[in-house]
This record gives sequence, C-alpha cells and structure tokens, in this order.
Amino acid sequence: MKKSFLIGIVLVFVANLSAAAQEVSIDFRYNVLRTEPTGNYLNWSTGNINIQDSLDAVTGASKARSTGELDAVRYDSTTTRRYTIPVGLRQLLLFPICPTRYTDLFHLTVLEEGQKLVVRFILDGTLYQIRTDDRKQVDIRNAFSKAEGITVTNALVPVNLKPEYILPGSTATDWNSIDWSKIQWRPDTAETDASRKYNGILMVGYSNGILTIEGTLMPQSIN
Repeated sequence: MKKSFLIGIVLVFVANLSAAAQEVSIDFRYNVLRTEPTGNYLNWSTGNINIQDSLDAVTGASKARSTGELDAVRYDSTTTRRYTIPVGLRQLLLFPICPTRYTDLFHLTVLEEGQKLVVRFILDGTLYQIRTDDRKQVDIRNAFSKAEGITVTNALVPVNLKPEYILPGSTATDWNSIDWSKIQWRPDTAETDASRKYNGILMVGYSNGILTIEGTLMPQSIN
C-alpha cells in the first residue's frame, strides 16, 4: 500500500512537470480605469490545465486560484523555482484576479507613444515596464524591463518613493512625482540558470481603458 502511494505521488509530479513544459495560451482582460471590474478575467491553459479565472468579489480571491496555479508556468521546477518568464509578466497577469484595494496601489498605467504602448506598474518596491512594437506586439525575450529598489521599503503598502527618484516639490506617495530620467531599467527575462524558459509573441490591445493581452508562449529547453 505504501509503495503504491509513493508511485502515485511520483506519477502526479511527473504529470505536472509535463504540463508545465508545454505551450501556454493566454487571454487577459483588465479595466485599467477600474470602472468595470466585473469584466476582468484571466484565461490560460497549458497541457491538461485549462483555467478561466476572475475575481471572487465576496472572498477577494481568484475563483480558480491562478495565483498559485501559475507556478506551473513561471517556475522551471517545484524545487529550483527559477523564473521561466519575465517577473513582470506574471505580476501583470494577476491584475484581473486581484482586489482593487491592492491594484489601486500598484499604479498601473498604459501610455500611447505613437503606435506603441507602454505599460507600467509598481509592486513590492520594483517598477515594471512592458513596451510593445508598432504592431502592439511584445516579445517576452526583450520587451520587459524593471527597476528595483525605488521605494523606501519593499512592503506592499504604502508605496513611498525614495527621495532620489522624486521630482522637485513632489511627494513620496505620488505616482506622478517619479523622475523618469533617474530610473535605470534593466532587462526582465527568464533566469539564465533556469532549466527551461518560454519564448513567444503576445498581442496587446488598449481601448477605452481596457487592456487586453493574447498569445501563446512556447517552451524552450536551456542546455
């Protein structure tokens, strides 16, 4: 009986790794203006995992537990837990399933620069940025960047910017007070020592305050 139980655990573990190593489909919708929160959703699938998720307004949690289930995608394994995708991508995908009492503090903004879109938000002391090309596409290998340590602490709240990143005469809690010329971006990609990573092109849309992301990520082994 004990031997059979152990074999069962091994089979489940192998199955999870197999699912995690397959392509990932993403369908994301988020109201940046927060005027229609019930329309937010995160649908994604990989292997035999197929999740349609949104926020449960009663419990304040995701209905399908994507916060934890996405670990099958973002980590290369349950033991090493190295990122296979940009950190900013995983964080952004959670916006539709996160209560506004938190997302209001993350200062998600979408800027239009010609044909390009620039998505920015701040979380746990790190500023994240995603830039599309003129076709509203993002290549997850090079479209994500981040700037760490721009806040006084890495606590979730409050977000107090360090003095060196604030425009003269501004306050430490004002998102609009950031002196962007002082921000030093660095690439946000899969970890170099991860045993696998994902590549792929995502289509980003923005209209009337609605941010959408669609596409498929393909696994690539790192030898």
